[in-house]
Amino acid sequence: MRVLIAQIPMPENRFLIDLNTEIARSSEIHHSSDDFWQMRGDFDIVHLHFPEHLTYEIERAYFQGLERGPQHGLQDSLIAQVEERLKYWSARARLVVTRHVLLPHDAVEDPQWEKMYETFYRYADGVAHFAHASIDEFRERYRNTAWHRGHEPLHVVIPHQNYATLPNEISRAEARKKLGISQHAQVLLVFGAIRSGDTERNLILQAFQNAKVPGKVLLVSRWREKLAKVRWIRLKYWIRDLTRLYYRLHPQYCFNYAFVAEADAQIYLNACDVLLIPRLKVLNSGNITLGLTFGKVVVGPDSWDVGELLKETGNPTFDPDRPETAATAVEQGFRLAREGVIGPRNQQRALAEWSAAQCGDLYVNLFRNVLG
Repeated sequence: MRVLIAQIPMPENRFLIDLNTEIARSSEIHHSSDDFWQMRGDFDIVHLHFPEHLTYEIERAYFQGLERGPQHGLQDSLIAQVEERLKYWSARARLVVTRHVLLPHDAVEDPQWEKMYETFYRYADGVAHFAHASIDEFRERYRNTAWHRGHEPLHVVIPHQNYATLPNEISRAEARKKLGISQHAQVLLVFGAIRSGDTERNLILQAFQNAKVPGKVLLVSRWREKLAKVRWIRLKYWIRDLTRLYYRLHPQYCFNYAFVAEADAQIYLNACDVLLIPRLKVLNSGNITLGLTFGKVVVGPDSWDVGELLKETGNPTFDPDRPETAATAVEQGFRLAREGVIGPRNQQRALAEWSAAQCGDLYVNLFRNVLG
């Protein structure tokens, strides 16, 4: 099979790197958003991922919408151009979409992105989901869609492959020493981007502060700062620096403010006892698989795929409609971490069942099925 990965380069996306490496073992992979857009080449499968990162022009429209308002973002003319390409390729190949999110994280209220996503799926022959909850949500969301082929796409569940390709050599003691965290602390980790304005930021602080856990430490790989609403720019940053100083003077907080390189992810993951996913209404999170790969207890919302996977693996969930329940879930997470059963079981599951090779084979099977 010849497979076109229609996506701009995303060299920091470990999911795409590992998956494409495995698919390439049995198929001829070509990664090019330009060839998709210019309608060049001869392929059996066109594999699509994030509509907002299909081309640089679409990505710019996404960020312009965030920065300057929806009227400056994604326009109907660009959606029409995307549909022209999808129609072209659907006449020459089979289209498969991996469903990562409901809509772009910071544009869930923008109807233009709802229109773009529906356009993608209308032409799909197959859709890969990370759990069954995504299939149910998809069928409800797109129940009135006029499918290009006259029927909805083939749905399959393919797990989010593990993160075994990330370095994992540092010990718990070494990791904590590097971060300046006590060896006796009970560490709650939030890893990766913090989104949704103040919602996730407040969820993290309230869950941590209200959890009755002795010797607790909140470790955040990239803390989301909120600059004060004052006109004098220099004062904004003085206030920011004072806030940073406050957290440094309180050893129960350990905040990093910059991007963490892949090689250093192991420091944060091996230093913690519990990993918290600070989302509310979220479809998926790669941090579930990340935490399980490193043998951690993972706490997150009972929301679609996230809730399904956490409950299936025995990890604690909280009610996304009642964020105050997150503190109790965090307490349960630490209790499970101390018992020492769930963490190792998580790791065994991730390594035994969710390897990139296993998931790559499932994608190749999906490609073959849609080709008939």
